[in-house]
Amino acid sequence: MTKCRSRTVTEIPLHLLPHAVARQVREWGDAVYRISVKRTHWHHFNVTVRTKPVPRELAARALAMLSPPGAEGGTRKDAAGGRHRGNIA
Repeated sequence: MTKCRSRTVTEIPLHLLPHAVARQVREWGDAVYRISVKRTHWHHFNVTVRTKPVPRELAARALAMLSPPGAEGGTRKDAAGGRHRGNIA
């Protein structure tokens, strides 16, 4: 059985709560087991993120991607107006 790891951040204001949770999940990089949010006083909270290690066979691996000859990753302009896709003018 693997041991769970946890990390606690204290005194997080309410408006920064989503950022604190996202930062904790991003820093660990493993499978998230539990996220606990407890109110301390006024509008402040303690955030605890518990994780488990990802099994070796499911862990992310570095892959080399090869592109066909002549395919470049430069910018491509749209036929209408020369704007990039996804940009709203």
